[in-house]
Amino acid sequence: MAHGSVNVKVALVAGTAAALGFVAGLHLAWTRLSPRVRRKIRREKNHNGQGGNGDARTTPIGVVCECGAIIQGKCTPEEIARHKASNRHKRNMLRHSSREVVACEEVSEYRAAVLSLVSSDDVVLEVGSHVGGTTKVIASVAGRVVGVDQQPELVAQARQNYPDIRFENFDAFDSTKLVALARSLDPERITKVCIDISGSRDLATVFRLMDLVDKTISPDTMLVKSQALKKMLLRARLWIEHPLNAKVL
Repeated sequence: MAHGSVNVKVALVAGTAAALGFVAGLHLAWTRLSPRVRRKIRREKNHNGQGGNGDARTTPIGVVCECGAIIQGKCTPEEIARHKASNRHKRNMLRHSSREVVACEEVSEYRAAVLSLVSSDDVVLEVGSHVGGTTKVIASVAGRVVGVDQQPELVAQARQNYPDIRFENFDAFDSTKLVALARSLDPERITKVCIDISGSRDLATVFRLMDLVDKTISPDTMLVKSQALKKMLLRARLWIEHPLNAKVL
């Protein structure tokens, strides 16, 4: 009996140790999760409840506001009103409404857009100014324009063709030089950027330049001559505006 009692105690101790080790492992794994992941797990647990069925787990949490933010919780009228009065909502709406990207495909379309979008209040940077043909069109309506091209012979020809317009020779993918150019215009600010790095340039390169310009200069408008970008935008649709999205305010 004594021997059997010892075996039972050993088994209990071993079982308890294993259980504690399992709990400790779970706790360690939980603490290693990022705060964002932990919050998401808590939200899903609260949303689904104990013993929730499989359908509940696939139900979207919250609704999408027109500003792009997801409003969590039950989305009562009070919660929605509180979100729309928040700085986050106002900041998102301002960012969406005050800056735009306009895509063109052909030179004629590109120049027609310049004449419609650019005014005498604008300071314009043209990336891919070539020998200055479109830069001249921009200069006719803008308050100020600077043309940039990475080919020295093209910049030399542009300066000869239009000596009253400023042309710079550098690669626009060089963010240091791009920022230096923007600062050289102080106190004026570049309000519009026209990009023509060949209308047939691959979309990845076009996006990379657009992203760089957006982050370093933050113009109000980017006018981009790109066949690939125009075709992509013609197919694009925001989910928050999609007719099948019923969870949009």
